[in-house]
Order: sequence, then structure tokens, then C-alpha cells
Amino acid sequence: MSQWWATPMLLSGGLFAGGVVSIAWERVPAWQTTTISDFRMGFAHTLRRVDRLQPALLSICLVSTIGCAVTAAGAARSLAALAAAALLLLLVGSVAWLVPIQRTLKSGTQLPAAAVDGLRARWRRGHLIRTVAAVAQFTLAVVATIV
Repeated sequence: MSQWWATPMLLSGGLFAGGVVSIAWERVPAWQTTTISDFRMGFAHTLRRVDRLQPALLSICLVSTIGCAVTAAGAARSLAALAAAALLLLLVGSVAWLVPIQRTLKSGTQLPAAAVDGLRARWRRGHLIRTVAAVAQFTLAVVATIV
């Protein structure tokens, strides 16, 4: 496995996984106890900060993980390929499931409280799945570099 691919894979993968974990650990519980209007404001504020960084980290990690899979051999190649597949699923799942919810919650349109609560619950569930998948993917990437 090439060091030139492994280094950006581990750096961007660690930062990406750390980012989704920090949101799941700190922001999600705080949003559960806020009013609907405070939740929507806080959610939009957080998204403005992470919506640029997280997709960039995910993209860098995906490209460098594919590079690792191509340049590695044996078990390292298989693990890096699995990690790349996990990243691709994370990307597709985020775009298909979470981004539409995020856009709706960020929009200024008035929604009934029950609708916002439903969207909040769906986003939370999706984000927690994304968090577990990101940590698992990062674990695969780390193991791929040490086998």
C-alpha cells in the first residue's frame, strides 16, 4: 500500500468519522431538548459549518481509499476495497436520505410541529446509522494499513 494514498485516507477518514461522532455525541442530544424553533435555528447553524467540510473529507477519503485498494495487495487490498465501498454507501445514503431532510429543516417554510418532530427523528436515526458506518469504515481503513 502506498504511503501517498494511506496518509490522506487515514487523515481525512479520521476527521470525517470524528466529525460525525461529535455531532452525534454533542449536538443530537442537545437538539432533542430544544423547542422546534430553537432546533431549526441550531440545526441550520451547524449545517452551515459542516456542510462544506464533511462532504470534502468524505470525497478525499473515498478517492484515497480507492488509491490504497489499487496499490495494495492481499488482505490490505480487500479491506481497503471494503472501506471504499462503505464510503460510497455513506455518500449515497447521505445524499438520498439525509440531505432532503436537512434541506426541508433548513428552509424557512412553516411546518407543523409534528412534521418537524418527525423529520428530526428521521434525521437523527439516519445520522446515527451514518455515525456507526463511518466509525466502522475508518476501522477497516486503519486495519488495512497495518495488515
